[in-house]
Parts: sequence; structure tokens; C-alpha cells
Amino acid sequence: MLPLLLALTLATPQSEDPVAAWTEDTLLFLEQLERLHPDPWFGCPREDFEAAVDGFLGGLEGQRESERVAGFLRLVARLAEQGRDGHSLAWPMTSRTLPLQVYGFADGWFVVGAPQAERVGARLVSVGGVPVEEACGRLAPLLTADNEWNRREKLALALVTLDLLDGVGLAESPERARVVLEQAGTRTETLLEGEPADPHRMWGRPVLPARGGAAWLEGRERFFAWQVLEPERALYVQFNEVRAQDARGRTLEDHAREMVATFEQRGLTRLVLDVRLNGGGDNTTFGPLIAALQHPSLARPGVLYGLIGRSTFSAAGNFAAALGQDTQALLVGEPTGGAPNQYGDARDVRLPNHPALLVRLSTRYHQFGPADDARLAVEPDLGVPLTSGDYFAGRDPVLRAALEHVPPR
Repeated sequence: MLPLLLALTLATPQSEDPVAAWTEDTLLFLEQLERLHPDPWFGCPREDFEAAVDGFLGGLEGQRESERVAGFLRLVARLAEQGRDGHSLAWPMTSRTLPLQVYGFADGWFVVGAPQAERVGARLVSVGGVPVEEACGRLAPLLTADNEWNRREKLALALVTLDLLDGVGLAESPERARVVLEQAGTRTETLLEGEPADPHRMWGRPVLPARGGAAWLEGRERFFAWQVLEPERALYVQFNEVRAQDARGRTLEDHAREMVATFEQRGLTRLVLDVRLNGGGDNTTFGPLIAALQHPSLARPGVLYGLIGRSTFSAAGNFAAALGQDTQALLVGEPTGGAPNQYGDARDVRLPNHPALLVRLSTRYHQFGPADDARLAVEPDLGVPLTSGDYFAGRDPVLRAALEHVPPR
């Protein structure tokens, strides 16, 4: 095993030797980690992390490049062993990807998008000859996360990223992998060829495509929008991005004020605020919305409901914590992907020998729960899972649970 101090001596800048190149980049990463991160050893004690560095560098000789990539991701993921740091990460942006989009529902992993429409709705049984949950177990140590729900969201990407699959022994090569899909009780094994890298397709697409007119999956490009649900006498509000104003210059305070006015003028009895697809933004901007939700017309049990889930991350996780603490909202859904107190404001770290590897490090600690808050997620008061059957049928059991909830007398 290569001692850390010896590795410092042997590092060769811009070397074509893969061992020397990875050594140089790993040591640069360590330097930037100590420079940028507010508490680099929060998740993993320094001596343990340095031992992991030595193990990674000592094992580089003779490895395939995908194994080295996976090893580096595994090293970076040590930073988040205690949670709270899903913003720090490493990712192979030029990796080929399987032509599938998958999602982990309460009843298993299913295909939610594919060029071949007949594959949509199939259950993902195995990857590389390994049951899908075992495959997740191999991939999970490569992923930083605030909590297990955040990690499960990232697993949806990892399960189709061939550099990672090949790096943990789940692919035939970085170009292809075998999967088993099941539909109507029939299982089919298929060798899938990877598609060329498209970072926007991987990181820019929604975690779930719109389906069956489900309101929460529609209009997600608008940062703040609402509609009146007449039969339920409810105002359904989508808050999709934490920021101060929209593209037209209307502020969040303007929207919040109009939201409350609409609720009162229409004589509505319930307000449902949905942040399930809110991945964050600027956590200094949501104060006016919290203040509006404290309005006397909303500050009563059984009136205000907040919908949360695994994609509620970063500043939206902070918002969910404030929503639960500072308003009368009943939280419904699944736990948030973001912790109440978390590391964020990540900055890119460029590795000179591996520029296609995206590396980010958190630079600030955000505290929206008590200083001693041990929670890694904001838990719902009313847990409601999403099953594949609900999704493919266009049903939204989380919204329905909020609309039908009867508060205790």
C-alpha cells in the first residue's frame, strides 16, 4: 500500500502514466478539500480518510480505468459517510449510459423512460446478472448523499452509468451491460449498448417524466404556480425552485401575497404546498413565503399541508425544515433528500489529468434546524409511498392524502 507522504513525492504532473496521473489528481483533490470544505473530516475522520487514499493509490496498478474511476468516487463518498454532504461529489461526465431511465418506487425499480416505448413500465430485475438491490448495494458506496433518500435518487443515475457499472463488475465493458426486465410476468434478458455521453440528458432531465396528467409532474419549469381545486375547495401550490423572483421580475413575496389573497377571496379551506420536485436554490430567499404561510387564515390545524420527497434537496430541504418548525403545516409524502442542517454551496474542483470527471466540494454549512439536530432528513408527519402502479396510472397518492386528511378533533 502506498503511504500518503510517499505518494506526494512520486506524483508526476501531467503524466501519461495512469498511476502517476491519478496520484497527482488525488493529491490535488486533498489540497482543495482542506482549502474549501468548512469541516472536511466531519463524515470520516482524517486518519481514516488518509488510509482510504493510501488504499486507492496503492491499488491503481493493474486496474482498468473504470475501476479507477469507481475507486475515486468511492474515496470522495467517504466524505459523506455521516450524511449531510450530498453536494460534494464526483461523477464521470463522459461515461456512456444505458438507454433507460429508471426510478426506485416503493415496490421496486422500474423503467420510466426509454427510446423503445414497449420497455416503459417494465420492472428492472437485475443488472449484470446481479439482482437490482444487490447492484444498488455495490453502487451506493460510490455516492455522496445527505441521507438514504438522496442516495436512492442518485442510484437512479448510477444504475445506467456504464463507467460505474463496469467499475463495480456489473457491465461487460464500459460500452454495454446486460439487464433483465420483467413485464406481465415475463422476464427478458437484453444486452444493451451504451449511448454517447450527454450530461444534460443525465443531469438536466426530471427524475420522473410527466405521466397521466398528474399535476405535480406538470409545469415544473415554473418556479411558483398554483391552481384552485374546486371540488376540494383547496389551493394547490407548486414551489419548484428556491429563488427571489421569476423571469418577469415578480418576487417570491409578490407570489406569496397573491397566494394568500386567492385563498381568502375564494373562500378555500385547504392550502397544499408542493416542494417534491424542488431541488434547491438560494436559501436566503424563502423567508417571505414562510411569513405568508404564518398568516392567521393558514395558521390552524388541518388547513396547511406541505408535500415533500426525495427530490426536496439543498435549499428546499432547508425550506422544508422551516416549514415544519415555523408553520402549522402537516408534512405529507416521503422524507426529504436534503438534511435540515447540511453542507452546500459546492464549487468545482478541476482535475488536470481527468478534466471529464466532475468533482465538487461543499464550501459552507447551512443550519436550519437546532445546532444538535441529528436528523438527516425532514420526515413527513403522514408518510405516503409512491408505487409504480400509482405512477403509471397517473395517480398522485400524496396529494390525495393531503386533500382527504381529516385532522384529529
